[in-house]
This record gives sequence, C-alpha cells and structure tokens, in this order.
Amino acid sequence: TMFVAKEKALNDAAQAAGESFDRVAHTGKLVAIASDQTHSCFAKAARVLGIPTRLVKTNDQFSMRADALEAMVAECEAEGLHVCFVCATIGTTSSTAVDDVEGIGNICNARHIFFHIDAAYAGSSALCPEFRYLFRGVELADAYNFNAHKWGLHVGFDCSCLWVKDREQLIQSLSLTPAYLRNKASDSGLVFDYKDWQL
Repeated sequence: TMFVAKEKALNDAAQAAGESFDRVAHTGKLVAIASDQTHSCFAKAARVLGIPTRLVKTNDQFSMRADALEAMVAECEAEGLHVCFVCATIGTTSSTAVDDVEGIGNICNARHIFFHIDAAYAGSSALCPEFRYLFRGVELADAYNFNAHKWGLHVGFDCSCLWVKDREQLIQSLSLTPAYLRNKASDSGLVFDYKDWQL
C-alpha cells in the first residue's frame, strides 16, 4: 500500500502544480512515518520504493500517540518534506502494543495522508467483541492488513488479508495492461481482476 500512497501523493501534487510539476524532484520530498515499534516490513517497503522514513518515539506503553505524530508531521513539513504515508499498528510484534488509531486516523484524514493500519498480529482479535475497543478509528484507514493464520483461525500459513478503502487507487497505481491481457469482462468492470492488486 505504500506504493499506492506514493502514487497518490505524486498525482495529487501534479494536479495542484499543473504543467510546472517535476515528478522526480517531488519524489525526493516524500517521506513515510511509523512508530519505533513498527514491524520491519515498513522499512523494507520504504527501502524498495526509495522513500525515506521517520520513526515516532512511542510512549511507555510502546504506542504511537497522535500528538507525537502531529509533531513529526509538522517537523517534516518545516523541512519541506511531503508526508505521503503513515502506518499505525494494532498489536505490534514486539509487545502487542496498540497505537492511537483514532487520533492518528483523524490527523491523516485532515491532512490527506494515506493511512495504513498494520494489524498483522492482533487483527484477528476483532472477531471477539471484548477486543473491539482496540479497533476504534479503523474506519479512518485507507488500508488495513491482518494475518488470518494467527490467533488460531485455522487458516494455512501464510494468509495475509488486505482491505482497501478505494480499490481504484490500488488498481490504477499498479495497472499495466498490454493488449494480450485485455478482455471484455475486466474492461467492463463486471469481474474483479486481481492482477493489478499486487506486484
């Protein structure tokens, strides 16, 4: 989803700037933010995409607070950077900490920053009514990911479920459709063609 966030940020900036937009120069201003407890896949995705990262220091419960994120975003903007992606976590791998999802989501939505929730470890707990309070603000996310094979759901390893708010953003970001892959059903939108939902 970080690739989708990158493309969305560049497309939005291009629309705002018009013909004077320099995609290469603006790409160098993008930054992604997560907490210092976020899974290493965040850093790996950023490395692959060439996006620098900033890590928000967590509190004594190992959670990212909304005010700490707000300060980090302001710091980035003061440096002329464009925050394109924020990752919050529900159940960090190291400590099962839960970030302030609702507060973080409100900041991201207000600033038009792509908001991803990594619930790989604890996402399955949403099935239990007694744990649903941990998911306050999940509706603010642009993307939400959890691993169905964790917490005894009897799903084969490795099953990662991804929900996206706007599938068109995902599809447009990854779509390359040469003539030999075109077909009437996919072009009409009558079927879900998952070839552009992944690398």
